[in-house]
Amino acid sequence: MTSLLTLPAELRLQILSHVLQQPRNAGLLRTTPTPKPSLLLDSSYTASRNLSLLLTCHQFQHDFTQLAFSHTTFVVTDMYSPLATLLRPLQLCQLSSLRRIAFVAGTRQFEEMVHWCRFPFNTEALRLEELSVVLHRSAYWIYLSDFTTEMVGLLRRLENVKVLRFIRNMAHVKGDFRTWYNRMIGLVLKEDHYQRYDALGAPNVESTWWEWSYVEEDVAFELVAQDAKPVIPEDQYMEFVKPKVERLVKDMELEEEDSDPRSRNGWG
Repeated sequence: MTSLLTLPAELRLQILSHVLQQPRNAGLLRTTPTPKPSLLLDSSYTASRNLSLLLTCHQFQHDFTQLAFSHTTFVVTDMYSPLATLLRPLQLCQLSSLRRIAFVAGTRQFEEMVHWCRFPFNTEALRLEELSVVLHRSAYWIYLSDFTTEMVGLLRRLENVKVLRFIRNMAHVKGDFRTWYNRMIGLVLKEDHYQRYDALGAPNVESTWWEWSYVEEDVAFELVAQDAKPVIPEDQYMEFVKPKVERLVKDMELEEEDSDPRSRNGWG
């Protein structure tokens, strides 16, 4: 009798890839349009459901652990442990197989994040296709503007992440979430120009260039990693960024009004 374990390895992996496949927004829920649609953290989601087939037998665990980890979104909701320590129990093969992580972030998590050196969670073994920062929903306000400058610095040096997402999750954000997005993108452009043409030792080229977009129906924005841009004459560079600046100006017209003076501190 033919069983899964008697099939050729390539066919087994192909079958299990379909079984383990998750939707992109695994771990999140989409609200109904009242007052407007958005993505929210799914409190009932656990990665273990998608990994349960590894408990079938030792052979499954041996053959499919890396495949299962690479197809599963891991959601970190622990607000008290340092982010990097939560990864330490994983074996190297498991760690290097991770592709999608979402973590709930309040002030403490942002303070850790902006001090990453080059890699997510300061863990070089990670090769993430997607890293989602889900804002902590509570009665407390998050002052994202406190992290704008340092976040731009992180973006210039961050590697091993293909897509970086920030999801509001209906959290209380002082200064408005979309305003922070616009201010951060504006500072990305300003800092990039400065480092290329005016800073000491220029040109100082970024490790990663990001393409950005705000996703209205998710109340989220995403940054897609690109190769660093080559050094070109300043007039050509200005032509390159001109449409990006024009798009940013249009995005700023859609910002919500906010009376908090801390949301109007220029670029950072």
